[in-house]
Amino acid sequence: MKRVHIVGCPRSGTTLLMELISTCYVNDGFCEHEKSIFEAVPDVAQLYLSKQPSDIKHIKYIFFQDPKLFIIYLTRDPRAVVSSKHRDNPNEYFCNYRVWKDCENAAQAYKNHPRFIALRYEDLVSNPNQCQEKIDQQFSFINRKHLFSEFEQYAAPSEQAVRAMNGFRSVNTDSLARWKQHLPRIKEQVENNPGMRQDIQQLAYEMNDHWLDLLHDIEAQRFPCRYPDKAPRFKEMEKRLRIWIKSKLYLKRRRAQ
Repeated sequence: MKRVHIVGCPRSGTTLLMELISTCYVNDGFCEHEKSIFEAVPDVAQLYLSKQPSDIKHIKYIFFQDPKLFIIYLTRDPRAVVSSKHRDNPNEYFCNYRVWKDCENAAQAYKNHPRFIALRYEDLVSNPNQCQEKIDQQFSFINRKHLFSEFEQYAAPSEQAVRAMNGFRSVNTDSLARWKQHLPRIKEQVENNPGMRQDIQQLAYEMNDHWLDLLHDIEAQRFPCRYPDKAPRFKEMEKRLRIWIKSKLYLKRRRAQ
């Protein structure tokens, strides 16, 4: 059984990508919303689809040892990520630059691997069918049913997925400039994370620093965020141990399938 698992920084559009893939490709099963790579899945005939954004940081012990594991990593402009709020917590920002950067760093180990596809959210919503072509070409074992651009005609997202996407709608570019509505948050993140400016330009979200003119007369403001600015040291150490143990169990289970 092959498994395609979707990962990426939280609030980077992974729920949308999961809905697109589960709707538009033939499969034998998929998770309703999110499922950790380490959770057991049904032993289906051919293909199972799943998603858990933060697993990009947790697959290093298993990816290269499981030839039937295929990963799609979705990245997004860090300004959009750090300014995204979840409908369930409208007074709290969901993510920050530290978490975005951790995910980007983790993804570097797999880029150019034939079982790993990196997509950009901006490309997905601007040219969904072009992104679908990339998936078709690299993961030739999956069979297309519908075009990404037509997915809303066939999709039946779960209630959890609809909440995560802040509503169900067709693929569109409406969210691309929404970060400009959160300039005090953006300025605080840029001031406290000097590398953010370089990343934005290096990844071609901007060609130069002229966009910083938007922040010139803006007062930086600190807001509540789901993730702390610094990772808790001992909690991270404990997590790494748990991931190592879970990875051993995962590989044992996969070999038995």
